[in-house]
Amino acid sequence: MKNLMHTFSIYTFAMGRRQTLMEKFRQQMKAYKKKKMKVDNTPYLPPDGVVYIMDSLNPDKPIRAVVLKTRVKQKRKIIESIACPVCGNPMKWDDKWEGFICEKHGKRAIYEIVQPKS
Repeated sequence: MKNLMHTFSIYTFAMGRRQTLMEKFRQQMKAYKKKKMKVDNTPYLPPDGVVYIMDSLNPDKPIRAVVLKTRVKQKRKIIESIACPVCGNPMKWDDKWEGFICEKHGKRAIYEIVQPKS
């Protein structure tokens, strides 16, 4: 009997206790809500391939951007870098600012993707 109890205690430490259906359901719902709450700010390439950006510090009018590099993810094209309209250097996407950032010329310039007005 002592050997059997020892084996059982090792089993519970290694595997943990079993979850009830309610606990399993709660865990799944928590994961689902967390996934649903995520905000997707990925810079996708429009279907026509033309991208317009606007300087967030000086929003005059949209500027047509030159896309330098793209990649495909889940059958959609994602913009990796765009040429800076001032200096021409490649700009990378910044999730925090939700825009492309260029620091090559003086102060930081933040360009966000906008839809052209018809």
